[in-house]
Amino acid sequence: MKPKFVRCEFCKAEIQSDACKLAAYKTMIDGKEYVFCCVKCAERYKQKEKAK
Repeated sequence: MKPKFVRCEFCKAEIQSDACKLAAYKTMIDGKEYVFCCVKCAERYKQKEKAK
């Protein structure tokens, strides 16, 4: 079976979603779940959204 991948919302890196739940950082922003490759990308994305 082929593994499923998702992309980081900020840097667009591919993250394997099924094999390891620790390989992705998930967080809620304004009531919506987002997936990032790391905490740093999550923080950058939040800062980018605040600037809008």
